[in-house]
Amino acid sequence: MINFYLSDSGIFKVTFSGTVTAEDITKYLLEFESLNNLPQAFLSLYDLRDANMDLKIIDILSISKLTKKVTSSYETVRTAFLVNKPNLTAYSILFTRESSHKKSVRRVFSTEEAAIKWLNN
Repeated sequence: MINFYLSDSGIFKVTFSGTVTAEDITKYLLEFESLNNLPQAFLSLYDLRDANMDLKIIDILSISKLTKKVTSSYETVRTAFLVNKPNLTAYSILFTRESSHKKSVRRVFSTEEAAIKWLNN
């Protein structure tokens, strides 16, 4: 399951829980693309700590490509991934490497406090 909302602090918070598939992530990204009125200096926090994901490299590549497309209209994109399992860390690092571009910065964190501090700097 993927839930999301724009917090009062201006951070777009996304929580993955339970079993999450590449299909679920694709569906979320397409829904995200249709959202209006989000800040052009976009900050997002992805909490993956309660998720169980089993992705293949090809899934990460296609998700990365779609992510570039759906965030292309933003001036800047800062994304923090909150993880607590080795496989989630690996997925996040691979995704970060594949989806980086000039106006987008992504980092992986183990605590929410550190992630939010980085996003707000």
